[in-house]
Amino acid sequence: MSKIRISGNPASRLRRLGLCLVLCFSLTGCDLLYRMLHQEGAEEKELLGDMVPFQKNPAVEEVQTLLSIYGYSPGKADGVIGLQTRNAIEEFQRDNGLKETRFVDKATWEKLMVFKDNNFIVKNKLNVKLVQTALKEAGFDPGVADGKMGTKTKKAVIAFQNSVGLKADGKIGYKTLVKLNDVLFPQQGAGRQILQ
Repeated sequence: MSKIRISGNPASRLRRLGLCLVLCFSLTGCDLLYRMLHQEGAEEKELLGDMVPFQKNPAVEEVQTLLSIYGYSPGKADGVIGLQTRNAIEEFQRDNGLKETRFVDKATWEKLMVFKDNNFIVKNKLNVKLVQTALKEAGFDPGVADGKMGTKTKKAVIAFQNSVGLKADGKIGYKTLVKLNDVLFPQQGAGRQILQ
């Protein structure tokens, strides 16, 4: 392997190296530098797009909505990432064994989107009808699968949560969805993959 040598005194070499770096970054853009310095922030920008302060970003609004559905407190789903949203992202990452970056990196995005991919979340709302189907499949009676979160469905959720060792609060958060997913898709072992 040959080495590249820059001739001249150390100060001259440093100036030439600096000029090469400036030229390189001016040709490739700031995104490369940002990715080198802050990978998670660069991934978030790639996934969510540019985030201009006080301007609504639809992808951010989707993240806030999903966090809220999963039982976290990102604040109002207004499409603007603020302190409450960052705190909710961090809590979600902690609860799911992810690196706590407070940014929506690729691993966080995949965990957030998993229930959209299997239709437990449809049009940014909980698919109560599918939840009722999963509860019935698990041996609990949610009543008629009508898509409404009535008293019978809530009682079935509480009984289900008790049976799988979750906090029995009747709220259908991320961990409850993982267990319901296992009921409908046991061959995939999706819940175990989701929690890993």
